[in-house]
Amino acid sequence: MVLAKGDFVRINYTGRIKETGEVFDTTSEEVAKKEGIYDPQITFKPQPIVIGAGHVLPGLDKALVGAEVGEEKHITVPPEEGYGIRDPSKVKVIPLREFKKQGIKPVPGMRIEMDDAIGRVQSVSGGRVRVDMNHGLAGKVLEYDVTVLEKTNKTEEKIRQLLELHFPYADPHEHEIKIKGDTVEITLPDTVKLNPAAGVGKFSTSRDIFTFVEGIDRVDFREVHRRLVPSKGSKPKKAPSRKGAGKKTGTRKKPKEA
Repeated sequence: MVLAKGDFVRINYTGRIKETGEVFDTTSEEVAKKEGIYDPQITFKPQPIVIGAGHVLPGLDKALVGAEVGEEKHITVPPEEGYGIRDPSKVKVIPLREFKKQGIKPVPGMRIEMDDAIGRVQSVSGGRVRVDMNHGLAGKVLEYDVTVLEKTNKTEEKIRQLLELHFPYADPHEHEIKIKGDTVEITLPDTVKLNPAAGVGKFSTSRDIFTFVEGIDRVDFREVHRRLVPSKGSKPKKAPSRKGAGKKTGTRKKPKEA
């Protein structure tokens, strides 16, 4: 089965820097542990994507067109189709005193947030801090080993796959999906309600549904809030005081440690 743009698939992949062979990303827990990049906070599992939707790097996305389910491919991704060419103008020299004002002691390799972007300290010398705001993989030629595990065809499963992609912190099986004509009603689980990224997740899911799922012209997101009934015999308790409650907080200045 040859794949095309707009196909819903699930892939396994491992990405390496071609020059060094260093693994920087993988869907395999086994590979992550072997290569020393395992993080217990990350769930390693096959990644759901829509081919051509920009869910993966352009070079990887393009290579999946024409692939087949079950096929393992080795792909080389040039910087232009990866994380971009290094831009010398994104290397900044900042007075050390600006960091001291924030209580930060910069050291080479430290990640720093500036102007809503993440940079890395390159050097600290003579009262100046050199910070590279380029992506850490900018200018690198990348290699991917990728396998397409399956293709999804059913409308409900396509929508569930998009929910899994855009709400990665929630169990995809907890989303309730009801399709009525050209409308899909999605009831979100409790794990989504208070997450600050929920709004972006709703927007991205709706956008991809309208673009890639035929026959759906309306998306209704539904949240259910129920009264919590205390168990029998339980007694109300006084909530502990919160230190600093009601106090104003100043605006955080930049740079700050990421």
